[in-house]
Amino acid sequence: MTRIGLDLPTQQPYAPTTVTEGAHGWYFYGITEGGSLTPALLASCGESHHAGSVTAFGNASALQLVELSSLAAVVRRVLLDDFRPEALRDRLHNDNGLELLARYHNDVIEAIHARQAILPSKLGVVFAHRDDIVSALQASHDTLVRKLHRLRSCDEWAIHLYADEARIRERVAKAEPALEKLRNELAVARPGRAYFLEQRLRDELHATAEQALVRHAEKAFDRLGTFAVDALASPAKPPTDANDDLEILRASFLVPRDNVEQFQAEVRLYCDETDGVRCECTGPWPPYSFAAQEDGEMV
Repeated sequence: MTRIGLDLPTQQPYAPTTVTEGAHGWYFYGITEGGSLTPALLASCGESHHAGSVTAFGNASALQLVELSSLAAVVRRVLLDDFRPEALRDRLHNDNGLELLARYHNDVIEAIHARQAILPSKLGVVFAHRDDIVSALQASHDTLVRKLHRLRSCDEWAIHLYADEARIRERVAKAEPALEKLRNELAVARPGRAYFLEQRLRDELHATAEQALVRHAEKAFDRLGTFAVDALASPAKPPTDANDDLEILRASFLVPRDNVEQFQAEVRLYCDETDGVRCECTGPWPPYSFAAQEDGEMV
């Protein structure tokens, strides 16, 4: 399953804006540990989509490593013309070339990730010259080594937590003393005062339910995080349909493989014991969310 979308690259910092016709560059998949990927293993990475995806971009060259000290950049020789922004946009609208590229990009990363740690690159990064890759490795060598060490024997797991808002609201309404007090006041209030009490009750119920949803999300994030090396929360997406459950947590967890069974068991336990909440758990993935680029870094 393709983990990355078909978004066009927002920038290509290493690709020239103008290129000589027929000039070649280096498509960049990510950074891994040097010295352990043999040519035979490298050749097998992503081979399931190799023929269609690579020839769709006019070049069937093999994967290669550009090594520096204990690091290795995984690259493939490509025609720079194929990766100009206008060429990529044309392919997005006219054929499935970008989809094939994205699948192959992900296949290569997943195949290496199954064998050893890799810092995945985003889709569509191309270096104009091999020396540019070496220079980039040198510039952030120590930071990249530390990141790779942290990713060893870890997978990314995605968690989406959804709440049945009506059920949560109903439970909150019954359990919150302040709301019970307002209902009692409303029951004996004169018509004029009743109007304002009704408004206040609605507002208080909404606010209390919102707080309960936040607590559910924070509790799940903290509990699952105890089995992870790192965790990242992203903005939840609003429902597309009025009948859909409300997403209250969208998070990624970097989980050591030794902890996976405990992590999954905790996911099931949390949802089983929390009425009105359900969870979607997907993985394992290469650590896309945990290879965030910092200023001056390659990935």
